[in-house]
Amino acid sequence: MAPDRVTLRMEMDTRRGCSSLSLSRLLTITFTFMAASGLPDNSDDLIAATCNRTPYLDVCMSTLTSRRGSRSADLHGLAAISLDACIAHAKATLSYARGLSRHDGIANDTYASGCLADCLEEYGEAVDDLHESAGALRRGSYDTVNVLLAGAMTNSDTCESGFGEKPGLRSPLTERNQYFGKLCSNSIAITGLLG
Repeated sequence: MAPDRVTLRMEMDTRRGCSSLSLSRLLTITFTFMAASGLPDNSDDLIAATCNRTPYLDVCMSTLTSRRGSRSADLHGLAAISLDACIAHAKATLSYARGLSRHDGIANDTYASGCLADCLEEYGEAVDDLHESAGALRRGSYDTVNVLLAGAMTNSDTCESGFGEKPGLRSPLTERNQYFGKLCSNSIAITGLLG
């Protein structure tokens, strides 16, 4: 029997040496925010109570309150909205990186161009993982959602670290990568409230 995508993802992360970081981050977030008791039923209070259980309250509040359907969503719906925000940001970062790869300053720098090509690959994998995690969320497979979210965060971290390997080279994606990490961390925390 062929291994599933989650197993392959975990094996790939282990080979990269990044899984311990992502796994520890996943476990910390999940266990810190698992206490779901006492969440209110009305929408504004539910959003605030949910976001209070995430590591990045301000990012959570702006994400959930700005999305259509959030005010009428239950906790599962808020998890889906949060995950959709991760997907949208990953796709936008992928598009932004594609544009940067055609920019003369980067296209003419072999090392930076290689790093950006790695980022394109990493964010492509992140988008795939996030789409798969949306399916897992619909099926109620919350552990799988969080493993895939952690994998997407690892992709972003790998993108960022490539630029740091050459002294003096700054990543043009740092802010995007950091914000993506916050979105994913919040999604992991919200999904943890479901399970």
